[in-house]
Amino acid sequence: MATGATALAQQQNSVYGPNIIRFMPLTAFNGGVGIGASYERILDVNGKVGLNIPFSLGIRNNRDYTNNNMNYTFMFNPGIKFYPAGQRKVTYALGASLFTSFGSEDGYRYDINQSYQYVNANTLEAGIMVNNYLQFNLSPRVNIGLELGVGPIYINQFKDQTNNIMYNNGLDVMGQFSFHIGFRL
Repeated sequence: MATGATALAQQQNSVYGPNIIRFMPLTAFNGGVGIGASYERILDVNGKVGLNIPFSLGIRNNRDYTNNNMNYTFMFNPGIKFYPAGQRKVTYALGASLFTSFGSEDGYRYDINQSYQYVNANTLEAGIMVNNYLQFNLSPRVNIGLELGVGPIYINQFKDQTNNIMYNNGLDVMGQFSFHIGFRL
């Protein structure tokens, strides 16, 4: 019986290619709302383990809304995905990823002297996330799906370019959501 189940899993996985290129027309994370792309490689013959390498660009307006300045944040969060049921028409995966995001931020902020002033800054955030994925394989080559991730930010730095001062904002939480359209090779 185990041989039959393994043969069925290999047959299902041979229908779906091991390489997936995804375009994310909608992604949202602490850095804003934007677009992204990712590459995933299914690592085993049963289609249960994948290596995912996504990139996202978030755009948001400044925090004080008095100027039309836009802030941009880039996020890179490679990780491992586990598909409990392998590759099927509808697949669920659970994974863990490391993330790094860096970008710009401007707006009013309390400085080191507790005075409220306008600052232009660079940000750096890094940590880990637990990700949930739901994917619908529309055909052997095309899929769509959703991703939701959340996790702690361990490195949370804010460098005030105006006064050349570095702040460490302490622990925080990163959240991430995306919708993707994927192509299998």
